Amino acid sequence: MSSDLQPALDPVPLAVARYPAGWWPPTADGPFLAAVAEPGETTVVLPEEMLSTLPAPESVERGWQRITFAGPLPWELVGFLADVAARLAAARIPFTSVSGFTTDHVLVRAAQAEVALAVLRGEPAPDLRTDVINP
Repeated sequence: MSSDLQPALDPVPLAVARYPAGWWPPTADGPFLAAVAEPGETTVVLPEEMLSTLPAPESVERGWQRITFAGPLPWELVGFLADVAARLAAARIPFTSVSGFTTDHVLVRAAQAEVALAVLRGEPAPDLRTDVINP
């Protein structure tokens, strides 16, 4: 894999919200929205400011930021997210991923976004402190 994965950090603070099964968000007019409907719940990733326009979620996690990788990424590409995961794991940064048709995204906590961006650009992971998730 290339040393620089060409990540781009979106400055918009995101929330990950859980809604009841069967609920679906209205059409969004914003910079990013992802929804996953499962038999037990609907999960929505959206700008934090949009939460006030929706019904109250059952649960919500605020303070996420999205890192996007230059696309289109070919369907035949093998190991891309494994490389992303390994770099973030080396820096002790938890993440979740969302994939579009031609573009992959990872969500990281806003407090860790700059470090995540650096390691995904190929910079070495910072010195780790054993008592905390980095930084």
